[in-house]
Amino acid sequence: MSMKEIIRNYQDALDVRNKLAPKQTNGWHFLYRGHASMGFKLLSMIGRKQPIKGDWLDCERKCLNDFKDLVKKENWLQYKIGSYNEEMFYLSIGRHIGLACRLLDWTTKLETALYFAALDKDFKNEDGQLWVMCYPDSIDDRNAKVDPFGINKLTLVKENYWSKDDTPANNQPLGIARRFSQNGFFTITPTDQLTTPLDKIDKGDVHFIPYTIAASAKEDILNHLSGYEEYLHLSTSSTIDEEIKIINSKYFKQL
Repeated sequence: MSMKEIIRNYQDALDVRNKLAPKQTNGWHFLYRGHASMGFKLLSMIGRKQPIKGDWLDCERKCLNDFKDLVKKENWLQYKIGSYNEEMFYLSIGRHIGLACRLLDWTTKLETALYFAALDKDFKNEDGQLWVMCYPDSIDDRNAKVDPFGINKLTLVKENYWSKDDTPANNQPLGIARRFSQNGFFTITPTDQLTTPLDKIDKGDVHFIPYTIAASAKEDILNHLSGYEEYLHLSTSSTIDEEIKIINSKYFKQL
């Protein structure tokens, strides 16, 4: 399927994956992201916002510190692998429950990306977009040990957490439960490129391929993925949803 072809139903989307699959034998990895509208750029949450006072880095750090203070009583650090970066750990959990930061979430599972592209009823009559990230190397878990504020190039990270057999997923932080169910990875954007879409920055051998999802395909996608909201833990709300919104609004405003 070429970049210009349109996904008109659920099977068309599966055909995208089937035609990419042979490339995996040559060492390529594929990650997916779904957008409800073609107008959404490939930007992190803070890349779509303006700092209220100071620069992006300063506001992002303050936002994270407020978030850490908010969840301090939850003892989330028990789920972090000891050698991994603490800031990365908190950002990756926070991102899945709405924290404004430079991380952008991706998934290895096509169905998850399609569901997010089709889910938002406010955009049901607009064409959506499926982004495919083509990554030429193995996924290096050492990236999860790096300070996310100190990187100088586009970085892909998958952070692992302790798996506790006696701790059901629903009793773990919601951000962790969502990351597991969504087969989650993150791209981390350098500070000096936060407002540049990922497909437009210097990214080495990484490629981003966009596919249009016709508005008429969204209903068919949702019909095939019935029950996915619960599976992805999207039907579970966080007890700190409103507090996170307040934190975000202290430091960032929509462009």
